[in-house]
Amino acid sequence: MKKVFFAVLAIVMMVPMMMKAQDKMGYINSYEVMMLMPEVSQVETQMADFNKQNQTYLETMYKEMQDKAAAYEQEKATLSESIKKIKEEELQSMYERFQTAQQDLQTEAQKKQAELLKPLQDKLQAAIDTVAKKQGLVFVFDLSAGGIVYKGEKAVDITAAVKKELSIL
Repeated sequence: MKKVFFAVLAIVMMVPMMMKAQDKMGYINSYEVMMLMPEVSQVETQMADFNKQNQTYLETMYKEMQDKAAAYEQEKATLSESIKKIKEEELQSMYERFQTAQQDLQTEAQKKQAELLKPLQDKLQAAIDTVAKKQGLVFVFDLSAGGIVYKGEKAVDITAAVKKELSIL
């Protein structure tokens, strides 16, 4: 009798969970929406300026390195072994600094881009939250992030509604 009671109790408790499993789910292509947001062009412009400045610095550094290497090649035959060694070490050090600068500037560019995109991502997330609540969705999957591999018939595409929410139709 106890076993039957607990079995019935377990079934009764599972019914609400099974009912919840039929709640609506939605999906979005956040990349598509993000690329349509007007603020993206400002981010692209700022990043282009930032990257141009960094590229100019790297080009100047590279030219200086090339000039020193060319000068060394011209005078190499007339230098003593100890001076050759010193100049070769200087060139090696310049090359290492150049590589480090490239890596540092690339890392800095990634951080800068993330910093500039954060307000847009927050705005997009707020719009997704608003649309999902209005439509009574339990889950929203992002197709651009590869968060879903199967899309059933009952899934709701909220991309258009989010675009409307952001006034970018």
